[in-house]
Amino acid sequence: MSKATVQRQQRRWLPSLPTLVNCIRVFWVVLILWYELGTFSSHASDCPWPSPSGPDPLPSHTLRVLIVADPQVLDHRSYPARNALLMWLTQKIVDLNLRKSWWAIMRRSPDAIMFLGDMMDNGRVDMSDAEYESYYKRFKSIFRPPSDVPAFYLPGNHDVGLGSSVEFAPAALDRYHAHFGESNQELRLGNHTALLINAPGLVEEDAQRAQLGIDYVRYAKLHPFSTIAFIHSYATLAKQDTETVSDAILFTHIPLSRPPAADCGPLRERGTIKQGTGLGYQNTLTTAASIFVLQSVQPSIIFSGDDHDYCDIVHTIPPGPGESAGVTQTAHEITVRSISMAMGVRRPGYQLLSLLPQDTVPPPHTALVTAPCLLPDQIAIITHIYVPAALLSLAVLLYARLAEVGAKANKDGLLGLQHSHARARNSILRSWAGDCVRAAWVPLLAWGIMVTFVL
Repeated sequence: MSKATVQRQQRRWLPSLPTLVNCIRVFWVVLILWYELGTFSSHASDCPWPSPSGPDPLPSHTLRVLIVADPQVLDHRSYPARNALLMWLTQKIVDLNLRKSWWAIMRRSPDAIMFLGDMMDNGRVDMSDAEYESYYKRFKSIFRPPSDVPAFYLPGNHDVGLGSSVEFAPAALDRYHAHFGESNQELRLGNHTALLINAPGLVEEDAQRAQLGIDYVRYAKLHPFSTIAFIHSYATLAKQDTETVSDAILFTHIPLSRPPAADCGPLRERGTIKQGTGLGYQNTLTTAASIFVLQSVQPSIIFSGDDHDYCDIVHTIPPGPGESAGVTQTAHEITVRSISMAMGVRRPGYQLLSLLPQDTVPPPHTALVTAPCLLPDQIAIITHIYVPAALLSLAVLLYARLAEVGAKANKDGLLGLQHSHARARNSILRSWAGDCVRAAWVPLLAWGIMVTFVL
């Protein structure tokens, strides 16, 4: 069989270049729509609002709370080792990933949203008011709750700082108050009391208290506007209302203390949460502060952030001063995954919390039900989907261009390519590059429309 015959047989199954370009366009438009929108929507749909009785629909008066941890929207300071161009590209990729996640999650129609701190990666940094306003507006442009859905925030160490550093803004806490609200709050969510505490502030106050050698009650009296005083005040009032104590939900950025080898459960990607401190951070509250919080609040459940990975643990609440050791009380703590792909977890996530009217929940079910949700692995989408698909598209177009040149040369009796090989090669590469551009502009346009009008 001659070479010309082989080339003719190869051309029989290969469509014309214009048809092939259109096929690749359609392939990429479908690929982009699915992996930029469809898979995010699918992940959100696969994580319904939790119900005490499994798949049964929730009662009509259920309050559905979305809990988001550690968005840490990046800025140009986030990765000092990266050059300006790479940092700009990183920022754009992470911002877009957050927008896609938020778009998908909002389709679950929450009734309230709780941010567990670290809204902005460098919110604590000393910068001009104009730069902070621009940074804050970027955060708000990504996380846009519906106008009728309240959003609540509590401070993280990346928002207000922890400890002292020349890099931290002296007025970081005041700036936080002006943009996100009070750092300690008591709310009523459905038929539950929600306590939002300033955990970085509590860490600093606890260190001062220990240095002074006084107990928490004494510190609260000396510092009536402190986080310790806020918690102590709640405990004092709650003693007069046992119903308030029994349904309290604690929201804290920094997790509570636990044994060094405490197991976080099967949903954690790696390791566990261990005590540790450094410039601007502390992994957990101290043991003393944790006991103070547990005894004062006696929460039915605790939600924390900061660690970025998931952790599920049960704390034992020791009897308080003057209390007898009766029935052992426990508090369930869930550390919520970061919603950001840039925080060291391959699968970002969020938490759903259903708060049901007590009279609609038959024993032994509880009026509070929660469930973790996972988001797509954006890095795997890029490395395992987009990169192989791009290489395959380039290879197919190059093969088609070479086949067309070979067929034309055979038809003209020029199989030997009597003209310059270098000129022929350059001509093929230019034509191939043109094919790639023609194949790419439609998917890129579709992607641009999606980013502009959907996200």
